[in-house]
Amino acid sequence: MFHVEKVFESSPENHFKRPAHSRPMICGRLVGLRPLETEDVFVMFKWFNDERVLEDLGAENMFFATSLEEEKLVVDSMIGDGRSQFLVIHRLQDHEAVGIIGLANLDERNASAELRIVIGEVGAWDQGLGTDAIQVLLDHAFNVRNLHRVWLRVMEYNQRALRCYEKCGFQIEGRSRQDLYHRGAWRDAYRMSILEDDYRGRERC
Repeated sequence: MFHVEKVFESSPENHFKRPAHSRPMICGRLVGLRPLETEDVFVMFKWFNDERVLEDLGAENMFFATSLEEEKLVVDSMIGDGRSQFLVIHRLQDHEAVGIIGLANLDERNASAELRIVIGEVGAWDQGLGTDAIQVLLDHAFNVRNLHRVWLRVMEYNQRALRCYEKCGFQIEGRSRQDLYHRGAWRDAYRMSILEDDYRGRERC
């Protein structure tokens, strides 16, 4: 069961409008989501220069930067991208920022978007935080943004992510063969999606 810490109008913009002093607004059982801010550059730089985090991101790692200045450009571009909506994941237990999640490549005409998520704090892995964050974002995607389809891309060797996505209702719909060279071998990538009907017809994970 999700809750919002303050009452807002139901438009996507108002749904995520956060006073500077407030905590994450959109909350699940374990995590809260709030809009990405310029000040998040420091934690983003930490996360995406950790080899353990980079290991599972595949070829298209849009977050990596070699300096704080570069990372700030990345963060500013994410904030200013009108076709994306990125949110920082906070663990409700201690309000620590543990990752980032978002809807990218928003296609209003066809009511679809790409889901992207990274749990950047390695110590927060395998605690159900990513699963809870996805459920909160899907609730927003289908009930606030009125999307019809949410899709994602995941590497075949990222078994942790595959289990999480399947638990949240995503289904494999295609494979890109030998899409990435990883640890001495060519690896495939899966494309997965969840439709609004899928989302409404299943129990919460």
